[in-house]
Amino acid sequence: MPSPRVGLHGPLGRAMDRVDTGMNWLSRAAMMVMLVLILIQVFTRYILNDPIEGVIGATELYLMPIIVFGSLSYLEMYDGHVRVGIVFDALPEGLRAGFNVVLRLAAAAFFALICYGASREALKAWDFGYRTSGDIDAPLVTTLVIAPIGCVLIVLRLLVNAAGDVQHLRGASDRIG
Repeated sequence: MPSPRVGLHGPLGRAMDRVDTGMNWLSRAAMMVMLVLILIQVFTRYILNDPIEGVIGATELYLMPIIVFGSLSYLEMYDGHVRVGIVFDALPEGLRAGFNVVLRLAAAAFFALICYGASREALKAWDFGYRTSGDIDAPLVTTLVIAPIGCVLIVLRLLVNAAGDVQHLRGASDRIG
């Protein structure tokens, strides 16, 4: 695995890299479990004519959110999120790093707001004892906590990457001066 392209280089950066990598492995495992469950579901439905229950519910409520929210910060670790590169890549390196800091801080604020809203929903589900509907009967909070956890991780990663950009800017100004 290549080393991350962005972020802090030091103990904090390495710790965040390990957390992000672990969450990415969890996302990959969720995808494999989803694949196996759907294959079993198709086999039992069309070959045995006796489908197993709970596959759709487990996929919708747990596996898909884990896949999405568990891999967000890992993708940011490698600077892999989509951006319009035609203008951005034409900028001088220092200006580009400065824009990166601003954009990452704005994205961190955005995901912090999402985390706040998702956390409020999870707490409300916990307080009122809401349960899932459909094939799986479980407390709704068990699925609603996935989004805030993923959002906290992406906020932390964005802050670590913004700090790495500032570190990069300082290093560039030291080389110039």
